Amino acid sequence: MLDIVIVNVPGTLIQVPFAAPALLKASIEHAGFTSKTLDFNIRFYQTVKDLQQLENYFATGVNSEVNSTAKELTDSWAKEILSYDPRYVGISVFTYQNRIAAKLLCESLKQQSSVKIIIGGQGLTDGGILGAQGFAKQLIADGLADYYIKSEGERAIVELLKGNFNYPGINSDTFEQILDLDALPIPDYSDYELNLYPRRRLPVTASRGCVRACSFCDIHDHWKYQYRSGKAVAEEMIYLSNKHDIRDFFFTDSLVNGSLKEFREFCRVLGDYNQTHDAITWTGQYIVRAEQHLSEEYWSDLSRAGGHKLAIGIETGSDTVREHMNKKFSNIDIDYTMRMLEKYNITCTFLMIIGYPTETAEDFQATLDMFVRYQHLAKDIIIEVSLGSTLGILPGTPLFYDAHDLNIELDKYENNWVAKDNPNLTLAERIRRVKTARDYIRSLGYYVNNLNDGMLDILETQLPIYEKRNKIKQMMQIKEVK
Repeated sequence: MLDIVIVNVPGTLIQVPFAAPALLKASIEHAGFTSKTLDFNIRFYQTVKDLQQLENYFATGVNSEVNSTAKELTDSWAKEILSYDPRYVGISVFTYQNRIAAKLLCESLKQQSSVKIIIGGQGLTDGGILGAQGFAKQLIADGLADYYIKSEGERAIVELLKGNFNYPGINSDTFEQILDLDALPIPDYSDYELNLYPRRRLPVTASRGCVRACSFCDIHDHWKYQYRSGKAVAEEMIYLSNKHDIRDFFFTDSLVNGSLKEFREFCRVLGDYNQTHDAITWTGQYIVRAEQHLSEEYWSDLSRAGGHKLAIGIETGSDTVREHMNKKFSNIDIDYTMRMLEKYNITCTFLMIIGYPTETAEDFQATLDMFVRYQHLAKDIIIEVSLGSTLGILPGTPLFYDAHDLNIELDKYENNWVAKDNPNLTLAERIRRVKTARDYIRSLGYYVNNLNDGMLDILETQLPIYEKRNKIKQMMQIKEVK
């Protein structure tokens, strides 16, 4: 018998391992309990046929005709989990896109056994496609789960295994944030099927929370910003690199350079190591900062430390739109950053949001013009552009909370919002802009990933349904006014 089996479920398209189960396993076994981790998400993407329809179903629930196929899949997962005879099953709900698979797995487990189920993860935020009462609480009310853990779980799950069910964060929205992240044990990836992943990479976490408060992000619903020492982060990467023979890492942080002081120390320690060993490289989400806050040595150290493929949330070429997003940097700051990246041969990815609620036709053109301005860096420095699909207004984000004041009408399908002050920006127009940007940017010589092309096509086929829903809502509103 095991104390707990911890699992991931679809559908989060990811090419590298999730950190959460490894972090939890390390804390659980450090406390003297036994555990097993299973990643059904990566198996799903590597082995399932007719992937697109099932992926869309798990992400949105729109094409319910594949429900029976999804149920067969979760039944097989439940059977494998129960073969370990666990006291508890922990299901990691990384984002709202994992909710449908998590619910189906809970149903399968409860039908086959009386095992206690714990759910946790950022995808438990109230609201979303499964109702405003809150996903976690609804599962418990329906008898499909027994406990939920809000936000950080390393200590809460250990207390739960001890029988301390009143510990903050267990079936409670009040939790105690871990302030000393350096005190946590090194993540345990020993159960992971690393050969299933297309890239030999491991995740690393240097901070939780974010120093920014972007309007489209829900990170502040989970954590206040806390960070580890740069030296401890570098030493963890060196240890895991030697143990698993992996030389490349990615940061799970909202921003790798949130704390400039510790980020500089991290770069110095890892940079020194790289001078005498097989070099370790890493990537992570990176925030643009103004020139006056950085030095030439900063960029040199970043290069020596193996930083590459920095995922930069540029989002838009419009300073006006970016200001509304609360990104706190300008096109001038981007220009400086790109000069330094080119000088020190540090590659990056542009993360973009097309069709933000305030985006006008002129703002959209500013985004296209930005790619013309950086065309000489296409593929050599800007190695990838990620356009996403269309902006979904997620529960827990400032856009969600401030929707009424911003005159935005929300919908249970996060992509189907309406900006009443920008009526030309319909869902159809947002899809058109993404496709227009994709084709234009590719014509300039950039590599634009196609990870969301299928989702765009599905959204386009569903447009009549969304439009019908919107018309019905408008008619109901008119009746209420009368």
